[in-house]
Amino acid sequence: MSFAAYLRDRRAYIAAYLIFGLLTVTIVQLDLRLSGSSLRLVNVAYLFLLGVIGLAVYLWYDFRKVARYFARLAEAASAESMDHMGVLAEPRSREQALYTDAWMKLYARLRGELAEEQERGRRRVHVIAQWAHHMKTPVSVISLELQKARETGGGARETDGNQSAMIQSVAEEADRLDHLLQLLLNTVRIDDFESDFRVERVDLRALVRRVINENKGMFIAHRVYPRLEGAPESSGSEVVVETDAKWLQIVLEQLFSNAVKYASRPDGEGRVAVRLRRTGEETELEVEDDGIGVDPEDLGHVFEPFFTGANGRIKGHSTGMGLYLAREVCRRLGHTIAFHSRPGQGARVCIGFRAKPTIHTGLEPHNSNAFPTSLDPSGI
Repeated sequence: MSFAAYLRDRRAYIAAYLIFGLLTVTIVQLDLRLSGSSLRLVNVAYLFLLGVIGLAVYLWYDFRKVARYFARLAEAASAESMDHMGVLAEPRSREQALYTDAWMKLYARLRGELAEEQERGRRRVHVIAQWAHHMKTPVSVISLELQKARETGGGARETDGNQSAMIQSVAEEADRLDHLLQLLLNTVRIDDFESDFRVERVDLRALVRRVINENKGMFIAHRVYPRLEGAPESSGSEVVVETDAKWLQIVLEQLFSNAVKYASRPDGEGRVAVRLRRTGEETELEVEDDGIGVDPEDLGHVFEPFFTGANGRIKGHSTGMGLYLAREVCRRLGHTIAFHSRPGQGARVCIGFRAKPTIHTGLEPHNSNAFPTSLDPSGI
């Protein structure tokens, strides 16, 4: 609170004080006039000046007493931590004591309700996680039965076309269900990220190859073919960064899943390019597809949870959680992530690895306006 704001709040008191002083001097002057005498003007001015000085001294003293308390109250109200909100300055008047008492009662009630809501949230998350784990078991059984059906169909007995198409369709739906369940589990785990990560030196090239090979069924089913590229000076050599291999693999799986989803087309083949670059001491991993791209009005929202945009209406299976999860993981690992796209010209996601990353700090996404060149049509 500034001194000017303090004076504005007490303008009624100041006006009443001045009016009372003026009335007092007027009454004294009239009484003296009735007695045949009068106050000299200099004496009236002297009395008025003394009154103003006394008022100013009192107001300054009262301001110093009030300002410190309300400054601490404002700090507590704007504090990001709940613990800081409960620490107020010592009250120096009955009025401040009433403020403090009301504030502390409200703070205690807020903490209690927050603790109850957090406990309810933990129970809900636990139930969802357990449900997802249990659901993965029948999905695994379905996949196993589909594998047996394929082996049986490829043996002595020929499987007719309709049955083969049905098996393929069920297999695709089972894979999609498994992907969604894994996405749910990873989203739940992100809240306990700090207790489940390990920083190590990871070869990006080897990790990308492994993730592509583990998801080759998805690429083949959608006729989208990946290619791993690297700068000439890094080709054939390790591209090592400090990160958590497990969480980074989750990010890559989400990026590949998005790329395949939007690059697949019924009338041809799609392409996904993975590029590794070194710029000074920094390393960049880039995943680019040649799909339908993203509308300009949607670019600012692609990392928001559950946002699917215009493409979500075209691709009915979009959840809007893949890029959100990728951003959250990168933020906690101290990596940057940026998304670039143009309608009809595909999309490009860039992950930046700093030379000395600060893990679990929440760095801002890296910005770049450059758009990549066309994809190399050859595969890995």
